[in-house]
Amino acid sequence: MPDRANSAHPPDLPVVGVLACRKQRANGTSYSRVNDVLTDSLLRYARVLPLVVPPDEAGAAALDDLDGLVLPGSGSFVHPRFTAEAGAETEGREYDTDRDAAALALLRRARELPDLPVLGSCRGMQEIGVAAGAALRDTEGAETAVHRFTPRPAGGDRWADAHPVHIRPGGLLAGLPGELAGTAVPVNSQHSQVVCALPDDVRVEAVAPDGVPEAISVGHPARYVLGIQWHFEQHTGDSTLNRTILESFGRHCRLRREKRKSC
Repeated sequence: MPDRANSAHPPDLPVVGVLACRKQRANGTSYSRVNDVLTDSLLRYARVLPLVVPPDEAGAAALDDLDGLVLPGSGSFVHPRFTAEAGAETEGREYDTDRDAAALALLRRARELPDLPVLGSCRGMQEIGVAAGAALRDTEGAETAVHRFTPRPAGGDRWADAHPVHIRPGGLLAGLPGELAGTAVPVNSQHSQVVCALPDDVRVEAVAPDGVPEAISVGHPARYVLGIQWHFEQHTGDSTLNRTILESFGRHCRLRREKRKSC
């Protein structure tokens, strides 16, 4: 893990908003939460400075002064009332309607800032899809099933590679350094919902062996809006694909920062 006090980091890093989740304590108080693993990976590999954005719709106004937006994964599900199918809640699932509303407000504002890079992971990819008009559905099997293709022993590493994804040619991922187009790359998997019924401006960037979309982009090539279904912040040092995704996001954030500074 990186040393957060490492003075080797340049002082003028792009600043990116990272949407927090709303969590409730047993005593009734609430707090905003972002995983340190994600912020550390953004700092180390994307070379950007994470700024926590509380799950409040008013936070969308801050995007004008930021160089990028990150929508992280979470243990909570997008509430059905925010999705195209607008179904009922599923018993036993955690929901975070404050984050739902904030994510959609941020993504609406991001559409008005076409040079703002947006990167989502797991729940974040689903938010990107829903904001673009896509639907969500449960993966095959039990509603609590995790989309995986390899069994996990008790106490095993939940972030170990679970299945490969196939990078489709012609998209944002295929255009990253490393000749990724047409290749199969192993990734982790911790989701039990997938995006579906994708609108025309949403491109499937990568698919799992069963055809489930594992990465999408919106408005490519005019925009950099990339949703990744796996957690690219986990074991990033061991994955060329994950490092390349974060490095690419960082480059686009620096381009926006340079543009903002020149205005």
